[in-house]
Amino acid sequence: MTFSTIIVMLIVGIAMLSIGFATKKRWLKFLSIIPLAVSIWQIAILFLMGL
Repeated sequence: MTFSTIIVMLIVGIAMLSIGFATKKRWLKFLSIIPLAVSIWQIAILFLMGL
C-alpha cells in the first residue's frame, strides 16, 4: 500500500465516523472501524520498518 492510499483510507474512515455520529447511525460507526484499523495498522508497519 502506498502512503497516499493509507492517508486516503484514513480520511475515508474519519469521514464515515463523523457522518455516523452526525446521523446517529450505529452501523456506519461500526463500518468505519475497518478503514481506520487498516490504515492505522499500515502506518504502524511503516514506522516499525524504519526502526
